[in-house]
Amino acid sequence: MPSDDEIAIRAAVSQWFDVLNAMLNGDAEPLAALYSHNDDVTYMGAEGTYRVGWSATFADWKAQAKKDIGGSAEGRDIHVVVSGDLATASHLTVSSIANAQGERTEVTVRETSVFRKEDGAWRMIAHHADAIQDLVEAFGN
Repeated sequence: MPSDDEIAIRAAVSQWFDVLNAMLNGDAEPLAALYSHNDDVTYMGAEGTYRVGWSATFADWKAQAKKDIGGSAEGRDIHVVVSGDLATASHLTVSSIANAQGERTEVTVRETSVFRKEDGAWRMIAHHADAIQDLVEAFGN
């Protein structure tokens, strides 16, 4: 039987896909409710970016959202590990997005997120996704 914290992390991962889908469709704001706003957070995007700190991370997400490429993403094979006030979630993210030519394509990205319990809530503090050529072409750098 999963612990309360594992259930909470799985809910945060579900929220991640809501956030990702909102970003693909032009809205980065939901990320603010999931991510920690501290200076120690990191974001390593599938398009090759590496950001440190909430301000840089959120600026990157807002720039991606402005591209409003549309599409959808869902998680598969989600694996959660919880240890104290830290947790990881590793999974495949399958997305249908537009490539650089505007054609719909399906891509699968391996992702890992790290969460920290802050004031009783689980917040994302690190996110890493593989660099996939279709995403580099779709989002640009």
